[in-house]
Amino acid sequence: MNGTESNSLVSAALMFNVVEYSVFCSMLLLSLLIGVYFGWYKKQDSVAEYLLGGKKMSVFPVAMSLTFSHVSGVSLIGVPAEVYSYGTQYFIMCISFGIIYFIVINSFLPVFFHLQLNSLYEYLELRFSKGTRTLASLLFAMSLILFIPVVIYIPALAFNQVTGVSIYVITPIVCIVCLFYTAFGGLKAVVWTDTLQSVFTISSTIFILVLGFLKIGSISEVIRINEEGHRMELFNMDPSPFARNTFWSICVGSVFNWLSHVGVHPGTSQRFVAVSTVKEARAVLLWTCVGYIWIRAMMTVLGMLIYANYHDCDPIATKMVQRSGQVMPLYVMQVAKDYPGLTGLFISGAISAALSTMSAGLNTVAGTIYEDFVQFILRGKQQSEAMQAFTLKVTVLVIGVFCTLLVPIVERLGGLLQVAVSLDGVNNGALVGVFCLGVFFPRANAKGAIAGTIMSVTLMTTIV
Repeated sequence: MNGTESNSLVSAALMFNVVEYSVFCSMLLLSLLIGVYFGWYKKQDSVAEYLLGGKKMSVFPVAMSLTFSHVSGVSLIGVPAEVYSYGTQYFIMCISFGIIYFIVINSFLPVFFHLQLNSLYEYLELRFSKGTRTLASLLFAMSLILFIPVVIYIPALAFNQVTGVSIYVITPIVCIVCLFYTAFGGLKAVVWTDTLQSVFTISSTIFILVLGFLKIGSISEVIRINEEGHRMELFNMDPSPFARNTFWSICVGSVFNWLSHVGVHPGTSQRFVAVSTVKEARAVLLWTCVGYIWIRAMMTVLGMLIYANYHDCDPIATKMVQRSGQVMPLYVMQVAKDYPGLTGLFISGAISAALSTMSAGLNTVAGTIYEDFVQFILRGKQQSEAMQAFTLKVTVLVIGVFCTLLVPIVERLGGLLQVAVSLDGVNNGALVGVFCLGVFFPRANAKGAIAGTIMSVTLMTTIV
């Protein structure tokens, strides 16, 4: 670590005072209280209650939860950094959400809602075979368990940058909080903590945007600086597959990427079934798409503000920070230095986004492992509803502890991050393919589904 970076960390730690820590701790405390409420006063004593919220949840919290389970700390910090470095082409991804909404609402949602399954992959057993279900569940569980530590590591790194607190200290603290309300509160606790934490994420982003515009002077000035820096780019129609961001790679590519996260993801289908009617499920999907477009727009504008602020003094070139992912926390520190509590609110927002993704991921992957593997192991043994719910809670705790232990490995072995992201893409492509095969091709059989999935994973692994 060079001297400039050390000074940056010291000044940040001094700025992160009692007010900042109070804001951050209040977010963690409120999340814990929600876990206590649903864990002890509104006990989840059955699998349906624990995984699906009793199938009687309201549209608003479910839509908020689904939106922010996909707005991780990686997005909150990474998207502005991407726009700062390469321009606004990334925003064109929002077009894909409209396409996804049309596809899911007319094909996948009616099928999955009608079946009312605890595990989405049970559909593959009904449609193809037990082997297809097991293979798909295994691919999903592997990719998500490796991806969750990455989701935690990025905002933990930001926390370290603005406070000086070691990643090895903050990571166990936030993960213990997340494990507590996820394991003991079930889906209801996950949904309501996601809703609460979204308030921290949204409010911190809005405050930073307002202060950013006040510092630059006007919206028109921000646009002018970005245009002069060749950052205003939305419809780059370059057909080259080697170009970083184009209309084709961002918009068209995102359709398949988000289909895996919204159309055929166990966490999404879990929330579709958590509401009472198919009309409410459609409303959940609609508001999720609207919310995500809004969040993506704010992140894009934030990236433009950062570029307008640093266009003539790049903090990476001047060694103020080492990586583009550190530009966002640096910008917040500088903009919010005269406003006590705002830096704490931003860090709370980033950690909240990570917790939303982690809790949703743990709840989903635990449900998948329980329904698709644990139930198979325990077949023939009589278990009460309470015992099944207890087994689910233990599964969440075991997976959560394992993911927490992987975070230091992500920090020490940077290559693991790339492996996790690549594995997520490789497996998601295969899973989208097998579900599309089942829904759109009535004559497809189990042999074709398994062979296609294996070939897809093998080919994409070779390419990546």
